[in-house]
Parts: sequence; C-alpha cells; structure tokens
Amino acid sequence: MAGPFHPTAHFYDRAYGHIDYAGHAATVERIIRARNPEAASLLDVACGTGKHLEIWQGRFEVEGADIDPNMLAVARERLPGISLHEVDFTDFDLGRTFDAVTCLFSSIGYAHTPERLDAAIASMARHLSPGGVLVVEPWLAPDRVRPPWVRLVAHEDEDWVMARTSRMHYDPDTGISDMEFTYVFTTMEGSEVFTEHHVMGVRPPERYVAAAARVGLRAEFDPVGTYLERGLLIGVR
Repeated sequence: MAGPFHPTAHFYDRAYGHIDYAGHAATVERIIRARNPEAASLLDVACGTGKHLEIWQGRFEVEGADIDPNMLAVARERLPGISLHEVDFTDFDLGRTFDAVTCLFSSIGYAHTPERLDAAIASMARHLSPGGVLVVEPWLAPDRVRPPWVRLVAHEDEDWVMARTSRMHYDPDTGISDMEFTYVFTTMEGSEVFTEHHVMGVRPPERYVAAAARVGLRAEFDPVGTYLERGLLIGVR
C-alpha cells in the first residue's frame, strides 16, 4: 500500500515543520478528556510520521495506523516500541478497542467518496471502547473551497531548502478536490524533484455527523476545532 506522501516521506517533517503539533495535540486532548476524563488509550489513524503520537505517549497508551509504509518507517524510528499498523482506514481491524481514536490534519479527506467516508468512520468507530471518543478533522467544507488556483511556497534551514508548487481544481458536482504538489528539495548533496497527487472529498459538516450517527455514536461538529479552523467531528460511543 502507498499513500499520497509516499515519495516525500523522508522530508515530510521538514516540509511541514511550521505546524504547531504541540498546540494542536493539546486542543485535541482537551476535547477527549472533556468527554472521557479517564481515557487511557489512544489510536491515531493516518498517523503519518508519528508527531502527534510522540507528544501523546506517556499521556496515553498509544498506537498508530497509516496506509503508507514510508511514513510508518519514519514513525518507527521516532517511536521505538510503539505498535504501528499498516492499514487502509476504510477497512481495518486491530483486534482491540481504545478510549480515543483520532484522525487529524484532514486525512479523512482521502476517503474521497461518500461510500469511503462512511466506511472509514465505521472502521474507526468499531475501535472505540464504551465511552470512547472519536475526533476527526475534516478537509475543507464546500463553502471554504476557493476557485482553481496555483501557488508557490518555500521553506529553508541552514542545510536545506524546499520549494513547492501546487495547483488545485474542485468539482462541485462530485465534491472532489484534486491537487498536485511538485517539490524541489535541495541539500548540499544535491537536488530531488517529487510530485504528489491528492484527491480529497469536500463534504459539509452534517455529512460527517451523519456518518458517525449512523454507526451509533453521539455525534456533534465543532465548527472551529483546532487552530487550522476546519472544524472537528466529535463522536462518543
């Protein structure tokens, strides 16, 4: 299996080093503990390189899951001894439940069709203990999508520089955004060029709530959520 970050996993943490993981993780933990103060175990679905799990280990018994072996390889270096599972989040069974399950940074958007969204929410909900809390950070809602665009961003440090061009199209009839990222990543050893393709579902908040309610969760939507301000689906078993 491979995800959209498969070719760039080795420099993902540098490309996204500007993200406030600590603040983001603290917000999500507050939401979990407000609904389940004694939560002791947590599964992070689409855990990527394990930055959230690194913050939460010691605060929860943590495990992670991701579709991409390259991202998990980075996470395993970061988190020796932590169980990390290579799974498709639309259909997986780890054989246990957790007090909290998270799916953050809009990863749920990769369940780009309504059917895959329902399957992903159902798979995560099956892993909740009684009283367990599901926290899902969605991709953009339809009213937040801008017209087609192209963009350039760049980041640098003392020994590397990265430039990324991107373009996005959105089809309102299918509710799918289609993005292509092209990176140039340069160190003293040379330059690498990579392309990523991101096909993501654009769904309104009520669609997430309906998916969670359909599998028996008490569901609500926080319209602000984290500092990313994409909102949060919150469901309780």
